[in-house]
Amino acid sequence: MSGIWRALTRDELTGGANHETAMFGAFAPNFVQRMMIVIGKKTVLKRGVFRGSYTWLIMCLSKGPLDILFRGCAYRIWCENNLIEYGLLLNPDYNHADLDFLLKDAPETANFVDMGSNIGLYSQPMAKVGHKGKTISIDANPLMATRLMFNAAGSRLKNLTMVSAAVSDTDGRGSLVIRKNDVAIVAVEESTDGEIPIRTLAAILDEHKIKKIHGLKIDIEGHEDKALVPFLMGAPKARLPKKIVIEHPTADADYPGCTKAFAKLNYNLVGRSRNNSFYELTP
Repeated sequence: MSGIWRALTRDELTGGANHETAMFGAFAPNFVQRMMIVIGKKTVLKRGVFRGSYTWLIMCLSKGPLDILFRGCAYRIWCENNLIEYGLLLNPDYNHADLDFLLKDAPETANFVDMGSNIGLYSQPMAKVGHKGKTISIDANPLMATRLMFNAAGSRLKNLTMVSAAVSDTDGRGSLVIRKNDVAIVAVEESTDGEIPIRTLAAILDEHKIKKIHGLKIDIEGHEDKALVPFLMGAPKARLPKKIVIEHPTADADYPGCTKAFAKLNYNLVGRSRNNSFYELTP
């Protein structure tokens, strides 16, 4: 992991006093905020370099969070230095190529897995498309798990299951660290006295009786090799995800362990976005 990391505070893990139980829609944007959001979506203000500051300005025009829709799903955003929230608010095409790849040709019964789910950027659209299947959302940050489930309730998604744990090659414990004070950039450090449970992906899927996976997305800040490779190499062929979206550590290369596993299992690299690589399993 590059950059400066620090341990999460208790408030960052739980939200402290910053909770709001009002039903989704209670914090709809006001007229001025709606106009500013429209302007942002149609101008350079939707770009990453401007999104954080512009989101802050929008949020200052009301008290509390904002309730918005993205790809027909409900999201309550808090403007607490979460890059994902900025994208959801201001960029209607945010990660669209990644999502479109995962969702293409997915039947109503499709099962999905979202590792590093945050507030549900991927989980909710996946659960909406595979509404007769199961979507397993996994995130080690308890606060993100709480907020994702609130969003899923607002979207009336009953087929989304939240697993509040980290994923690695063995069961254990760990602690969370954060980079750039951004709750979208949180990683796990394995330690015997950590307060975060660590589980294997195979065990999680066994528990929820997932035998087939249409699409899997993974973004867990450098833990990809330890979390994904043992599962892929030990899974029966029928359980291998048909499509995988994985964060790439550099623009033109993927994590070494995953790269080797993909080659052995006949996954083809079919594209890359700014942050992720797209792999599809050869029949």
